[in-house]
Amino acid sequence: MPHLPNPNPVRPGRGPEQRLGNLQRRFRAVSARHDRANKLRRVIRAATVVVAFAAAFAVVWGLASSPWPVMATLRHIASAPNCGFARLVDLAPARRGEPGYWKRHDRDGDGVACEPWPPRRGAASRPFSLTTAMVNSD
Repeated sequence: MPHLPNPNPVRPGRGPEQRLGNLQRRFRAVSARHDRANKLRRVIRAATVVVAFAAAFAVVWGLASSPWPVMATLRHIASAPNCGFARLVDLAPARRGEPGYWKRHDRDGDGVACEPWPPRRGAASRPFSLTTAMVNSD
């Protein structure tokens, strides 16, 4: 019959009370770290919710305080990057005070933004396309 180790050996050194105290101290340290991490997660989650509500309130306030209807205001905001976007949402050309007018889009400062420019003298009268450029290059 093989020799099995004693399931409850008496170990030399510190007594069982000291080992138990050491184990409890380590468990409290791990639990404290876990609790601090949970508190931090709750604070971050609450801050995120507050910021989300503040942003939603600001958007609703901005849309409600606009002088134009909501859809016109949204189209006005969409036309902000450049005249291409203003043309895409059908707000170009726009006069000062109308949706789609942005001062940075008014090149000559006459109060009309994204106005079509007449072609330069000597420029082709038809719009440029890749196929006509390829045909003309041969």
